Amino acid sequence: MSFVSILFYAYPTHSYAGEQCPNASELAPVSSADKPELLHALKTIIPSLYPGKEYSEWEVEEALMLAESKTPYVQMAESLCGKPIAQHSWVVKLRFPKLLPSASLSEGVIFVAKHQEKGWIAWYKYK
Repeated sequence: MSFVSILFYAYPTHSYAGEQCPNASELAPVSSADKPELLHALKTIIPSLYPGKEYSEWEVEEALMLAESKTPYVQMAESLCGKPIAQHSWVVKLRFPKLLPSASLSEGVIFVAKHQEKGWIAWYKYK
């Protein structure tokens, strides 16, 4: 059983958001000018990823375009779905106030990219 787990982590094919890694050729280029559009799209994305009344209130603590970021999230995105996907993605760090004072329970992280036809999609969710 642990052998299968090692293979999964070494060769991930699905993100924790339950979606397959997006196809890089189907993603639109992103720039810092996309941030207002991304923040607006989160109003739909967040409730679908985080159902439940404890997640009904949320705040964006940080939204960074991975192509311009120096955070460890770049390596994480690259290891999950590859560098081309990471270069087309944003990392969004969330806070759920209803789950405070617990720092770990009240945090969320998602990777989001802009699909050419579907618009903004979340391809990874951590908690």
